[in-house]
Amino acid sequence: MLKKIGFIAAALIVTVGAGSAVARAADPVATAQATLQKLIADATTLHSTVLADAQKISADVQALQGSSDRATVRQTLQADWQKIKADRAQLWPTVQSDWAQLKTDLAAVKASKTGKGQLKPLLQQANAQLAQERDAVKAALQAAHQAAQALRDSLKPSGTTHTKGTGSTTTPTTTTP
Repeated sequence: MLKKIGFIAAALIVTVGAGSAVARAADPVATAQATLQKLIADATTLHSTVLADAQKISADVQALQGSSDRATVRQTLQADWQKIKADRAQLWPTVQSDWAQLKTDLAAVKASKTGKGQLKPLLQQANAQLAQERDAVKAALQAAHQAAQALRDSLKPSGTTHTKGTGSTTTPTTTTP
């Protein structure tokens, strides 16, 4: 008898849960809010991962300061940059998919003519948060790139300049009067 009651209770819970999912799907505002939350979570994961990768480059550059082994420096920095590219390539499609879904959900909200006022502040807040995260990543990547470039420049023989892309090397000459 108790087993029968347990199965009935479980069936009711599943039915109620399915009913709320259907109700949520019927409510375009709730669907758009859920998609927006997923977009924020996935974009934050992307930003956090790339930011950590950029900070690792900066830390590696600091650790490699004073090194005279060009091969080690090159190998380490290339591995770090490849890690950023791989992480971005892995996480970016999810963010793009979330963004496309959000646009679809917002079109459904607009078509239903409900809840526009509910979503506007949420969209503005999300946009501000994601813009701040993007700016932090951009700054960290620029700092890592500049630090890596300074390290590469420090490995060049003194008095030698390399012209990027041309393969030419010039050595300044000194004249004695």
